[in-house]
Amino acid sequence: MFDSGLISYVFAVFVSAAIVLSVLTLGHRLRKTGETAEHTHGRTSHEAAIFLFRAGVLEDANPLGLERIGPLRSAEYVWGDLYQALVSDFPEFPTVQGADKERSCITLRAKDPARSDLAIIDQRGNTARVTIHADPGQIPARNNRAWKAVANAPYPIWQVDKAGQVIWRNAAYDLLAKRLGHEGDQGHPIFDIDLDLPDREPFRTGITDKSHNQTFWYDIIRVSTGDETMCYASDANAIVSAEVAQRNFVQTLTKTFAQLSIGLAIFDRNRQLALFNPALIDLTVLPADFLSGRPSLVAFFDRMRENRVMPEPKNYASWREQIAELVVAAADGRYAETWTLPSGLTYRVTGRPHPDGAIAFLFEDISAEISLTRRFRADLELNQSVIDALPDAVAVFSATGRLSLYNTSYCTLWRTDPDTSFAEYTLRDALPVWRNETNETDVWARLQAFVMAPTDRTPWHETVEMRTGERIHLSVHPVDRGATLIRFCIAVEAANAPLASVPEPI
Repeated sequence: MFDSGLISYVFAVFVSAAIVLSVLTLGHRLRKTGETAEHTHGRTSHEAAIFLFRAGVLEDANPLGLERIGPLRSAEYVWGDLYQALVSDFPEFPTVQGADKERSCITLRAKDPARSDLAIIDQRGNTARVTIHADPGQIPARNNRAWKAVANAPYPIWQVDKAGQVIWRNAAYDLLAKRLGHEGDQGHPIFDIDLDLPDREPFRTGITDKSHNQTFWYDIIRVSTGDETMCYASDANAIVSAEVAQRNFVQTLTKTFAQLSIGLAIFDRNRQLALFNPALIDLTVLPADFLSGRPSLVAFFDRMRENRVMPEPKNYASWREQIAELVVAAADGRYAETWTLPSGLTYRVTGRPHPDGAIAFLFEDISAEISLTRRFRADLELNQSVIDALPDAVAVFSATGRLSLYNTSYCTLWRTDPDTSFAEYTLRDALPVWRNETNETDVWARLQAFVMAPTDRTPWHETVEMRTGERIHLSVHPVDRGATLIRFCIAVEAANAPLASVPEPI
């Protein structure tokens, strides 16, 4: 009898050998079937991209298959990705991996009769082997620099079919889709693109991240090749933000300028009107439609000349030269003139340089100011003529001692003219003159204290004697704002005669 342990050992070896033999036989049959299908169509496996899927997820791929996958990692590549990549060439490619218990093998031909591409799907259970045979001229060179540059570009790049479904995208596109929560629907594009738009013309579109209530802006260019379209997106968030900030700034300026009474006209670097406010229409009498048409600087001033709202040039032939000089002066910030118009109005016109070569002109109606100034000057001249007509010498000193007013009789009596002084003429300048022309007296010290004192402002009178022997009656009166009126009257009567009444201060 045989030893029972030996029998058990032999039996175990026999079973193990049988299992190994069965596995090898099954693998051989699978490879044989694939190779038979490949050789049937005149192809070899080294010309094909091969993918091995299990339960809809890619487990392995040969080098050509890995090139087709691109920047996606194998663990992220699913059957739907392969479907999106192949459906344009193989419309009958299954949308999902089958799960038949029985083994099946199907062969699909490319829809383009000019191409001999084949897709072979060898499936058993939840495992599928997909072999893609492509014409040598049609195999994408994904290992070259151009493909790597596209696949690894920092901006989204993707390809869509004629139905608008995404059939390829780069890593930046996938990252953006994941950020927006669209990674589950890889066939539907995350950008809303009108496929009827012309090729190679950039357009801007925004996509919204609803979770963060934020919109991302991109400039997109489409390039179509047959039924497929490559799309390139570049980040435009900084540009959009700058445009929004500029638009808000212009709106703020426009609202501010609309409240100004000064007319504003800004010409851009091309010397076309870029901005104006309502006051400009009122001051220049130029129609709004003319200003809205962005006239040139020369046309703007020509129309103003025609409307007689600027001085008429003496020599029309040199008019353009004057405008050119005006522009140069404004660009340097040197232009500032007062225009007296035929209508009697007076404008102050100022030219100032602005950034980027622009020029701004300010038009201010100063007619009321000029009229007030002229009337004030006329009143001063009238008052001065009245004071000059008085026979007595008169001088008015302010609370600080500055000589504010005097007449010609004062200059004649004291033989001095304060207007010839380079500096401001004050009481300190007048006292030496008075002391030099009169005998010694304490009147001048008393007068100095009175003029500079803020209190004890009671009028008083005194008499001083000139070195020539003449007697001068001195009358001192306080007036408004702390000023002091001093009247010098030459005595024509005896020293003890009463002084004539002093008129009220002017």
